[in-house]
Amino acid sequence: MIIYIFLALLIGVVYAIYMPMNAAVSSFLGSPITANIFFYAIALITTLIFFAFFGDIKTISNIKNVPPYLFLTGFISAVIVLSITFLIPQIGIRKLLVLSVTGQIIMAMIISHYGVLESPVDPINFKKIFGAVLLILGVIISVTWISLWQIKAI
Repeated sequence: MIIYIFLALLIGVVYAIYMPMNAAVSSFLGSPITANIFFYAIALITTLIFFAFFGDIKTISNIKNVPPYLFLTGFISAVIVLSITFLIPQIGIRKLLVLSVTGQIIMAMIISHYGVLESPVDPINFKKIFGAVLLILGVIISVTWISLWQIKAI
């Protein structure tokens, strides 16, 4: 279990580096949409390489069992990466991460409460609501008050 916790933290670290890298590519190319094309081309090549070494060709035939609405994940992924690439120059990596993680936690609580998309059911309780409220207050302080303080300091 400790290895999974470590890997989850590592993903957070990599994600915080990955996001401004996307914005930098967009800046060099002059377009978040053009950057997205290259991101997904490289992602496809990388995935095909992983599949060549670790994949099971027989699993491809299972595609017929996937409900069509689940393929929206590709669309959602493209919109997320495009949004990240666009928003970092607008609001900065810190605000984007704080706000996006807050949105993720709130939605994760709802998904877990109802067991949506075969997620294990984990009912919302007072402790989780209290934690979410503290998180939201922290976001408000981090995003709003720091900005106001910076304006007064100028």
